[in-house]
Amino acid sequence: MCLEYIINDIISFIPILLYAELHYRPRFLFSNYYIKEPEIISDCPRRIDPFTPLPIMLLIKDAHYFPIFLKTIKIKINENNDLIIIKDFNFYINEKWWHKILNINIDNIYGNHLIKVEINYKLNNKDKPCQVHNYPNSTINYLECNFSKFKYPRIENVLYGDIHYHTNLTDDMVEFGAPIEETMKVSDAMGLDFVCNTDHSYDLDNNMDSWVKKDPKLVKWKNSRLAIKEINKIADLSSIMIPSEEVSIENRKGEIVHALILNNNKFLPGSGDSGESFLNRSSDLTTNTLYRQLEENAICIAAHPFKKIPFLERMIFKRGKWNEEDIIDDKLSGFQILNGKLDSGYYDGKKIWINLLLKGYFKFIYAGNDAHGNFNVYRQIRIPMINLSEKKYQVLGEFRTGIYGYKNNTIKTIVESLKNGNCFITNGPSINISFHSKGNKYSIGSKVKARDGKIKIESLSSKEFGKIDFCMIYLGKIGSDKEEVFKEIININAYSLNTSFDIKVESRCYFRVELFNKTDTKSIFAITNPIWLL
Repeated sequence: MCLEYIINDIISFIPILLYAELHYRPRFLFSNYYIKEPEIISDCPRRIDPFTPLPIMLLIKDAHYFPIFLKTIKIKINENNDLIIIKDFNFYINEKWWHKILNINIDNIYGNHLIKVEINYKLNNKDKPCQVHNYPNSTINYLECNFSKFKYPRIENVLYGDIHYHTNLTDDMVEFGAPIEETMKVSDAMGLDFVCNTDHSYDLDNNMDSWVKKDPKLVKWKNSRLAIKEINKIADLSSIMIPSEEVSIENRKGEIVHALILNNNKFLPGSGDSGESFLNRSSDLTTNTLYRQLEENAICIAAHPFKKIPFLERMIFKRGKWNEEDIIDDKLSGFQILNGKLDSGYYDGKKIWINLLLKGYFKFIYAGNDAHGNFNVYRQIRIPMINLSEKKYQVLGEFRTGIYGYKNNTIKTIVESLKNGNCFITNGPSINISFHSKGNKYSIGSKVKARDGKIKIESLSSKEFGKIDFCMIYLGKIGSDKEEVFKEIININAYSLNTSFDIKVESRCYFRVELFNKTDTKSIFAITNPIWLL
């Protein structure tokens, strides 16, 4: 048993997880980033809608081990002191989780800005300052935010969400997320309408005061569901949280993969790759048994299903990819191919998705970011016990799933839209495709028993995301080897697109749309799910 503890300590520091926990170190080993003070973090979104205060979150974690006296917070916008705010606190903090949102009025300030947050505190009777956070050996001690002049582009009745996000319910030896209420306040400012708290199942079933001990009464999970209900009732918040979890399950080959489960009232266990027990790496559920436990109003989405798995993750945690035999089941709605960055997981996932569509499977794509409480920068263990890594991707709301058809965001309507594929993925423009035949209108995700009619395409961008450059309409004939470019609209050079054209097909097929903006800095795009003509 002692050997197992030592092995578990060591493997818990494999550099694969995000947002580093600083206060756990293996027995008999030195940690270069262990500190005898609480984690002190300030954070804010990468962009906010106009006429919105800048929400700066303050998070102090583990002060019950290392109490501090919080003195002042000094916030400076830009190096030329465009705006300086000083907040006095002057009180002791000795809680595990202490958090607060400071709403900063930024009237008449627009564009991209650097933000410095100086936190002054007293620890063991010694005055100490830190910039943005107190992570050791950090190279990023500032925040960045675009104070936009434009709201996130929306065609009528569009809602935007992040379907893969971790709150502080994800809390273990190596990582943690941000508190739920603070997350929703930040989401509001960003123009997000919903967030799915896909916290790890192997964290949700732990004892309240333990990283590894399981609670058969599921107090943590039950309390979290009650907390989400209460937060969704807050009148000042327009964004809502979809109660969710990220479940570790075994694929048909016995490898561990992850599934996003949204709006399932029953807890679904999963701990095969948690690192909580090296001698037991089997998962509670498989892709087969999981599907049978899904409730009618829930949805299952394969999380980052085709990303490359590092060697150590494959060897130690048995992690693998979703295989075709795992994903063809009707209970799996589709794939989260966008996971915070445009990497091989996205490009490979898109190819696999298209191949499945051509084979006749009705599968949808979704976007999320897998942010672990990070709104601006994410941090992870780079070399165990040696240093941390910081990156400016996989942050809340960077890539979004847009859904159509509802004026009000409710859990029921959002989950129904996601399940029906009435959605698109984007990092800027909104886009819609509809099919019109014999007086009827069919939306994205529809399966239509018709072969002729009219295709209508609408899109909207803004000066923030650039003008629309070109639009590709793809036709996929079921049973063929590859898609055809049905129509290409180039040199659009406008912030909106509204076009339609007649179609008539001879066989079962689908249509989908990809749209790209003209920008010099990064790829801005939107991709719809298909409409099938059967």
